[in-house]
Amino acid sequence: MPFPIGRFPFQVLRPRSPGAVLLALACFSQVLAGETDPWSAALNLDYNQAASLLARQHAGRPEDPRLGTAYAASLLVREPTTAANVALARTTLETVLASLAPDDSEHRPLALYLLGRIAHDHQDPPRLDDAVARYEQLRREHPGHALADQAAVHLGFIRALQLPPPEFQTAVAQVGALLAAVATPAARRELHHLLAHLHWHGRGDAAAALPHYLAGREIGFEAPYRNGEIDLTIAGLARELGRDDLAARHYRAFAEANPRDGRAQTARRLAAEAAARLP
Repeated sequence: MPFPIGRFPFQVLRPRSPGAVLLALACFSQVLAGETDPWSAALNLDYNQAASLLARQHAGRPEDPRLGTAYAASLLVREPTTAANVALARTTLETVLASLAPDDSEHRPLALYLLGRIAHDHQDPPRLDDAVARYEQLRREHPGHALADQAAVHLGFIRALQLPPPEFQTAVAQVGALLAAVATPAARRELHHLLAHLHWHGRGDAAAALPHYLAGREIGFEAPYRNGEIDLTIAGLARELGRDDLAARHYRAFAEANPRDGRAQTARRLAAEAAARLP
């Protein structure tokens, strides 16, 4: 068994939350005069209050793309989630997009990104063709933008795992091409993670998967638990491949970072066993 403890930590690549986007807009807006109420509500995670306040501000200034985009984002995270709110968010973003010049780089990338996320994750069933079109448009119009790199991650997920799956080598080549085109560390990490998933869970190829897990772990995850799960995965694959030094190092890393985890004692034992096998 390749993983003595733990489980494969690949997660469905969740969207960059509209709530997080709204928070980013909120942080940006703190430097602007006035209009602090909805942003304060967003920073306090009170999305319903933020949405209500933004609705009034957007109604008063429908031509303001910042308010329109923030209002649309708030509709996607307010409770309860409704199809009507999703539809209104999409319509609002399409109106914002139509009002912007093609070379606008301040508001257009976010509007395109959120339209892609709506089609991908907020409609049932997902409208994958629409999502792909928006993600590709974002990457084409704003190459190098952080949201364009994030769109590349979602494109990789859609093409490799959600659309009718292509041949294995085609999927790997498509994701590899996306990886070669992105620069932001988070996007590179997730695409390495996706390639590792394809190699290991698609073909059981530990030798091909391991370098991608290592590359992703070197970048690191924002959530500490994901670093721990990757450490266990790397250790398990290294053990499978007879790379005892690497296995011991990552078992120890997990145990040191997660001393209260129920698996820490087993990780320490496996690290000691791997170290004992070294010449």
